Amino acid sequence: MNIKRKNFVVMIIIIVVMTGIIIYGAGVIRQKQKRRIPFSQWPQIQFKDIRVLIATEPKYAHQGFAGAKKEEFKNTLIIFPDITGGTIFTNQDQGYGPVIKDIKIVYLDKGMHTLKEDILIKEKGISVAPEGTSIAIEGPLP
Repeated sequence: MNIKRKNFVVMIIIIVVMTGIIIYGAGVIRQKQKRRIPFSQWPQIQFKDIRVLIATEPKYAHQGFAGAKKEEFKNTLIIFPDITGGTIFTNQDQGYGPVIKDIKIVYLDKGMHTLKEDILIKEKGISVAPEGTSIAIEGPLP
């Protein structure tokens, strides 16, 4: 092979490899960024001054308050039905954005008795549901 042809082949190989790296990198970034579902599309109950969101499916439960703007916290509670002991709640960014306000979480058993209350600090709080938990309720701190 002459030098021009070798240089051409090397250039094509470099372009193919770089294209592959760029496409792979874009896919990894897109995979980490999850699409947030606006609260207006959640199952909910509206009262005079309170909005109760119901995380009836994992797609809602996994998101929670993550990525919400400050005004979306106002007068909003989220109910997580069908929670089991050991379920982890976090304010860390799991792909939807961080939770930007401190929130309170209350864990209830089937008889609606409070098992545990926790404060999750904005952007880094973590709480684990105790054994016997059936329902969790989250809301912003006053």
